[in-house]
Amino acid sequence: MKRYIAILSIFIFLIFSTTALSDDGGYVVGPHVEGGVGVDSTGADATITFWELPLWIQVYYVSGILMAFLGSLKIFPAIISRIKRFIENQNRQSIFKYISDNPCTTTAEMSRNLGINRGTLRYHLMMLKKRNRVIPYKTCGRIHYFLNESIYGEKEKAALAALKNDKHRRIILEILSSGQITHETLAERIGVSAPTINWHIRHLKEQGIVRADTDGRYTAYSIDRGYVELMHTVL
Repeated sequence: MKRYIAILSIFIFLIFSTTALSDDGGYVVGPHVEGGVGVDSTGADATITFWELPLWIQVYYVSGILMAFLGSLKIFPAIISRIKRFIENQNRQSIFKYISDNPCTTTAEMSRNLGINRGTLRYHLMMLKKRNRVIPYKTCGRIHYFLNESIYGEKEKAALAALKNDKHRRIILEILSSGQITHETLAERIGVSAPTINWHIRHLKEQGIVRADTDGRYTAYSIDRGYVELMHTVL
């Protein structure tokens, strides 16, 4: 960094040192002053071009420009790198805050609401996970994200993840409002076929949220006692 500062200082010095150039590319030579009084035999200043200057001045000037140019080639990538890291940190902080405000969020939801493409989002989530700042929770083929804190237990995570799925949410609400509901009635109210209800119920049973009681030909569903109060709390 000290080297970059030194090069930048030289560059600034060279810029200001060229202010003696006139508009037409030459140097303005003023009258010689003795004792505070100017002596000018011609009555006017003389202007000389750059090519009329001594060779050592020409070499000094051109070398200075070349050094400044070469120095900028090293400074600019460093500046660009810093800007890139700043943007990355801003994105990562935005992702972390979004997860904090919206526990159990998904990649699709974050990408849509934060305006960050999924490839970039997955990279930042990987870095946050690597640093133990967030933890993923996978269920039903989807990954949900929570902060790496002890606020949510396994039941809370399962409940929030289930409610993120529109069909699961509707099923849970129907069962909660009825207390207990048969397979056929549930399928009719949700507006899907019986096999479709079977598929969703299977996942909810695996998570321990729904229980099934069979009586002969009929199967009735209810919310597991361990989840009833929790569901009322998070809904």
